[in-house]
Amino acid sequence: MKPFNIYTVIVTYNGIKWIKECLDSVVEQSKVVVVDNLSTDATVSFIKEHYKDVIVIEQSVNQGFGKGNNIGIKYALDNNADYILLINQDAKLKENSLEKLKKLSEQNPDFGIISPIHCDWSGKFLESSFSKYVNYKFNKDFYSDFVLQKPKQSLYQVPFIAAACWFLPMSTFKKVGGFDPIFFHLGEDVNFAQRVIFHGLKIGVSADLFVSHDTKDRVYEHIERFSDAYFYRLNYREKILFADINFKNWKRKLKHKKSQVFKDALFLLMQLKLKKFFGATKEYRFYKNLEIECSKSRVLNKTIGSHYLN
Repeated sequence: MKPFNIYTVIVTYNGIKWIKECLDSVVEQSKVVVVDNLSTDATVSFIKEHYKDVIVIEQSVNQGFGKGNNIGIKYALDNNADYILLINQDAKLKENSLEKLKKLSEQNPDFGIISPIHCDWSGKFLESSFSKYVNYKFNKDFYSDFVLQKPKQSLYQVPFIAAACWFLPMSTFKKVGGFDPIFFHLGEDVNFAQRVIFHGLKIGVSADLFVSHDTKDRVYEHIERFSDAYFYRLNYREKILFADINFKNWKRKLKHKKSQVFKDALFLLMQLKLKKFFGATKEYRFYKNLEIECSKSRVLNKTIGSHYLN
């Protein structure tokens, strides 16, 4: 019998390449909810044909990663879930992991997020970004225990782990809320982790459980200032910084940023570089709007409650 108090939430978007292996890794261990962000490939039809018990919630627009997850989390919350696994469409959990994650969570109620060790898709190597989260700076014991063959801990505390595979008790969402909708794609998991820590919970990595994630290292090419790509990156990076409710002097830092951009705009105007001047004024307006947006976000995120999931 499936432990239906465990719900798996998967946000899909053109995920036909991975969805079978992803679903096969969780469908026998949990109730599965797929939120599809208007895929144009065969993702939805494949799921409906081959996985009759999977709940598919189709969206008429691409809601982004955070809001898509919020929709699935709300469904699980409304159906009395006790635990939720959030897993990417391009990830697959090692077999028989969910009951172990549940037991680990029960034994460590002060942990708001628990994640397996992240491997590449083959499962033969650690995912490169994961290796950064557990390095000596963030946890001096993780690599030491493995390499020096010391007794392993059941959980290793870290300040952050990417949301490719998170296991959370429902109490985390009731205390912290869902993903903040000021993020569309990228940064929402960092923000959520910041709020988990602010509210006195911990983030941990299991030493004995594994997930494979089909990801490649991001190659950050040169992005021209004031281009669309520049503003997209600026948007989520600055929200990660200024919406962090653990950052106390954020307004002073933001005021300095606005001042610098304003000076840049004046300098560009004096040089008659009008295209760049208009770009700088756009960036200045961005920071003014950012202050308003982050002020509202920070007030709400400091409160306890299931906001963004109603």
